[in-house]
Amino acid sequence: MRKQNALGTISLVGLIGFLLIIFAFPGHGTSQTPAPASESCVSANCHVTMGKEKVVHNPVKEGMCTTCHLAADDPLKKTRHPGNLVISLVQPVADLCTMCHEPKNKKKVVHAPIQGGDCTSCHNPHQSPNKGMLKDVMPNICFQCHPDSMVKHAVMHPPVAGGDCSGCHDNHQSDFPKRLVNEGNALCFQCHPDKEEGLKTRKVAHYPVKQSCTQCHNPHGSSAKAMLTAPVPELCSTCHPNEVMLRQRAATKHGPMADQKSCRICHDPHFSDQPRLLVTSQMALCLACHDKELETGKGKVMNMKAFLEANKNTHGPLKGDDCVSCHNPHGSDYWRILVKYYPPDFYASYSEGKYALCFSCHDKAAFTERRTKTATGFRDGEQNLHFVHVNKVNKGRTCKACHEVHADSGQNAHVKQFVGFSGWAMPMNFTQGKDGGTCAPGCHGEKRYNR
Repeated sequence: MRKQNALGTISLVGLIGFLLIIFAFPGHGTSQTPAPASESCVSANCHVTMGKEKVVHNPVKEGMCTTCHLAADDPLKKTRHPGNLVISLVQPVADLCTMCHEPKNKKKVVHAPIQGGDCTSCHNPHQSPNKGMLKDVMPNICFQCHPDSMVKHAVMHPPVAGGDCSGCHDNHQSDFPKRLVNEGNALCFQCHPDKEEGLKTRKVAHYPVKQSCTQCHNPHGSSAKAMLTAPVPELCSTCHPNEVMLRQRAATKHGPMADQKSCRICHDPHFSDQPRLLVTSQMALCLACHDKELETGKGKVMNMKAFLEANKNTHGPLKGDDCVSCHNPHGSDYWRILVKYYPPDFYASYSEGKYALCFSCHDKAAFTERRTKTATGFRDGEQNLHFVHVNKVNKGRTCKACHEVHADSGQNAHVKQFVGFSGWAMPMNFTQGKDGGTCAPGCHGEKRYNR
């Protein structure tokens, strides 16, 4: 047993001595002067820059060339390497790297060079001026395979602008698509925790936000603000085509829709505590703009905020702060962006379609039945006085001729105190009685009615 161990030791010593002789004498087999053994692979004549870069591979740093390389004598004496040596790798590249490094091809998504066993397509195996012994800095090295157009945008994602591809992508492998370091929105939330918190705590979340941030944002960069995949409102039109289309085709356009911010003036694109992702309550949102008199191409719009502050007896929809029951905030083909037709004029010949807006809530029988005992309280006996007022061929009075459509100071049935007519403010002089009432506006003398 001791004899065998001794023989093994002698053989190992002999092999080491043989390698030292080979590397010490570059002119092996020739009459060249042998080089000192201390020079090894790195000498004044050979591999002079090896080990001099900022980042050096450990085996190179320790002078352990034979950890990765195998030196063998060339029997044909044709090699250009000093000493007629043939230098090869002890194993194929991928297997050689895994002698020391954990395999990088075990997860679901593996980088193509790794999958092909080509570690040296990205890494210099000896040394490099770059972190990780990369052949070039990020993102230049990525552009060997990936187009550099992804970093040429007007608005850039900060990690991309900083060349930090590995901030979002694992360079070797991942269990997530595109080798992301985390899954979907969870990756975005690493830098945008406020969005994660908002999704958890706010009452209403935008559906695409819950699914994936990249439905609206390009994770590398974009020509649009906030790295949106398209500018607003074009982006919104991918899911909301009808609302956005009203911006162009509506006969009556709503001012905010023509603004550059458009949809985002009224809606939060991520989440909200208000229905329809409104940035604040509906009434507060409307009055944020309607707090002054507005000039339109079809007449002035009153200062609604001041009007409602002075008149607390609101029309039904406004009791619930519900402006959109009557107005379409995106645009409309009807006067004053109404959701259904209503005549803009003081006089209009009656037809059911002209009062489609009012008949959304009110019974049309109050206007169509000449005589009734039940359809309306505005009658003289069985004579329907609503019918009398609206059913005139040329001078049928519209509802707003006599009624306030938003609010008043407390009149019965929202009857106006003054009737606007050709720039005049004629007193209505309406008095409600127990079983009827009287009316004496400027358009006729006093009229009495009794139910």
